[in-house]
Amino acid sequence: MILDDTFFYLINTSCRNDFFDMCMPFISFLGGPEFLFTTGAVSLALRKKETRRLGILLIAGLAASLVVVNILKISVARPRPFLALAQVHILAREGGFSFPSGHATNAFMAATLLSAYSKKYRYFYILAFLVAFSRIYLGVHYPSDVIAGALLGAALGYILGTANKKFHIVSDSERKGA
Repeated sequence: MILDDTFFYLINTSCRNDFFDMCMPFISFLGGPEFLFTTGAVSLALRKKETRRLGILLIAGLAASLVVVNILKISVARPRPFLALAQVHILAREGGFSFPSGHATNAFMAATLLSAYSKKYRYFYILAFLVAFSRIYLGVHYPSDVIAGALLGAALGYILGTANKKFHIVSDSERKGA
């Protein structure tokens, strides 16, 4: 726990600057369920069949992520850093428990799923890392929360990507066009 607190303060207070204060809330939003659901829903409305099917996979991954994260949050019941630590630079207030980070889980699930779909989507891991970093910077998660969320999200994305390949949710001919 001491190491977790040390890295939390390193990111939350030592990295503090006006630029991060401005952009980190937006970056965090990109890992939220609202954004990912909207992205999946918009994909379903587009004309290309492979884009619609990718939207289905993204929404399915988000649903799995929400269920698993909420079960773990209730089971672990870890308070958020801004409730447990002193002198936290708070840029967001979240309800509920801290472990694991749902935003990090969502972001890494999406990055892993998209990367399994097409290699050109591997750059989404950079965005997933930034989402995870932003959660600590905003004062709502410990580093171990986002690490656990990243691992959980990568596992969920891998499982869904593997299921897609095995059961041909999105066919190989469609994937080649992506």
